[in-house]
Amino acid sequence: MKRKMPEGTHNSLEGQMYPDMQAAVQVFAAHWRKVNAAWTYPEHVHPLFEFNVVLEGKQKMVVNGQTVIQSEGDILLIRPQVAHRSDGSAENAGMVYFSLHFDIDDPALRRMLLAREEPVIAPDSPLGLSLHEIFRSYLQPPSPSADLSQERLVAQRSAFRLFAALCDWALAQSRAEGGGPPERAADPAHTLAGAMERMLRESVTGLAAKRTAIEDIAASLGYSPAYCNKAFKQVYGVSPRQYLSGLIVREAKLLLMDRRLSVDEIAVRLGYRDVSHFSKQFKRWTGISPLGYRRLSH
Repeated sequence: MKRKMPEGTHNSLEGQMYPDMQAAVQVFAAHWRKVNAAWTYPEHVHPLFEFNVVLEGKQKMVVNGQTVIQSEGDILLIRPQVAHRSDGSAENAGMVYFSLHFDIDDPALRRMLLAREEPVIAPDSPLGLSLHEIFRSYLQPPSPSADLSQERLVAQRSAFRLFAALCDWALAQSRAEGGGPPERAADPAHTLAGAMERMLRESVTGLAAKRTAIEDIAASLGYSPAYCNKAFKQVYGVSPRQYLSGLIVREAKLLLMDRRLSVDEIAVRLGYRDVSHFSKQFKRWTGISPLGYRRLSH
């Protein structure tokens, strides 16, 4: 029996397949603010990365107990779950700053951002120059004729430019380090967290209709759930459960775009036995029901 050739390969002379890409970048609460000399912001933590840049003046930030003086143009990268506050102007005068919170689910990029030791990005560095160009796009006033959908497209364009700038930075870092420091690649915590991330991703994007519990993943890897949680959070900046939630909501959005699938089928595919539980969780994560999201995406 003649073996059937894969579609498109018969009579092909040469070619190359490239990696599939599925990544999410999210931007939250991007804003600029002009403040007076008495302005401060209390200590807080959040599960997101943050870029904070001084546009005019100087700012005194305290990050993880360490004082950082930001001069004009300095970009401060604050990692997830790191306590930070602003003590306001470092010159007893007013200032202007811009802040942007973001999240990226690409594992390699997250690891590199979390491993970055220097918190301040110089404005004249390659990454600093790219980021400042993106920040300027946010600072442009919207067109008077622009509607909400146009504003959203402009914001999405800026978000993807941010993702591209960070990818350029990560690639440059990898080349400079010869692919990354060998001691980090051999770090047991990084190895364990990487294995967990792959298993979490496979449990969501597979078609097994049964999501693997984090406790079962830990057991299959031969470690306690507590140690796995600690290692994963050290590498990815969030708990395995938080990371899993992000994977589920992203996969749910993709599946909801396929009108051939009912919400019940999507719920089963994502490991839910009860469609109402899936609907409630989806609305809690996104602020909209699965059917509402489907209507918006078509």
